[in-house]
Amino acid sequence: MRALIVEDDPVSRKHLEFILAPYAACETAEDGAAAVKAYHDALKKRKPFHLICMDILLPGMDGHQALEQIRQIEAKRGLPPGKCAKAFMVSAHNEPKNVSRSFFQGQALTFISKPYTEEEIVEELKKFGLVKDKPVKKSARAGKKTEAQ
Repeated sequence: MRALIVEDDPVSRKHLEFILAPYAACETAEDGAAAVKAYHDALKKRKPFHLICMDILLPGMDGHQALEQIRQIEAKRGLPPGKCAKAFMVSAHNEPKNVSRSFFQGQALTFISKPYTEEEIVEELKKFGLVKDKPVKKSARAGKKTEAQ
C-alpha cells in the first residue's frame, strides 16, 4: 500500500508516518498544493496512492480543497470508485460543517479527530480493508517527503 500524509505540523506528520510505516510506503506533503501535485505525479508514474491522510487546516490550499481537487483528477482520468484513493480526514477541527464536507464533497471514508491514538488509526485501516492484522516488517518501511515547489 502507498500512503500520502498531508500535515503541516512536523510532529503530527512524523507521528502519523510512524503509525502508517509498518503498513504502507509513506510520502508526505506539508500543504494542499503539494498534496495535489504529489497525487498527480504518482498517477502519472503509475504508482498511485491507496490512502490519503489529510489534515484540514493547511497553509494556502486547505485539506478540503486539496481533496476535492484530487477527486477531480480521479474523475477526469475516469478512475472507477474502487481505484480512487481512500481518504481519511485527520483534524482537530471536528465541527459538523467540516465533518460533513469531508464526507460529501471530499468523499472521505472517515473523520479522525485529533488527538488520536495509534490504535484508532490502525482500527480504521482494518475497518476499510486497507490492512490485515499483521504489519509488514520494519525493514520494509519507506518514506519520502514531497514539498511544495
